[in-house]
Amino acid sequence: MNNKFLIITVFISNIAFAAVVPKINVQETVNLKNTNKLTTKISKHLFNRGLEKNIVREKINISLIHNEDITELMAQNILKNLPSLQEKDIVDFLAQATLKGKRVDLSDYATLIALVQKQSIATFNDTMLLHVEKVSDENRKLLAMKVSL
Repeated sequence: MNNKFLIITVFISNIAFAAVVPKINVQETVNLKNTNKLTTKISKHLFNRGLEKNIVREKINISLIHNEDITELMAQNILKNLPSLQEKDIVDFLAQATLKGKRVDLSDYATLIALVQKQSIATFNDTMLLHVEKVSDENRKLLAMKVSL
């Protein structure tokens, strides 16, 4: 008798609390996460320039040397350590490289110099070059860490 009473109580309380607890829409959460990805922003940029979606995705896969997660981490590292750059600058740079069919490695020092030179109004001095070198080294460490995992 006590077991039946306990089961009925649990069942009724689950029904009562289910109406109170807000439901999380998993699809909206996944869509929000996907729209914040760097590759999604590059795709939108190129789609707005007239390229077809399937061609854009293929070009991005060819252009970006590393997977989406590593590229995202490297871009965040660039934004953190080079305050003269914004996310829009990185998206524009990567979109332009993708459009031209160039391979991009955000851990490469020369690539980072080209990014800063093309997108930034900051002047190059020894301090700026040291920051770029630091970012390049950290991005290489991120890549090595991801490979070893």
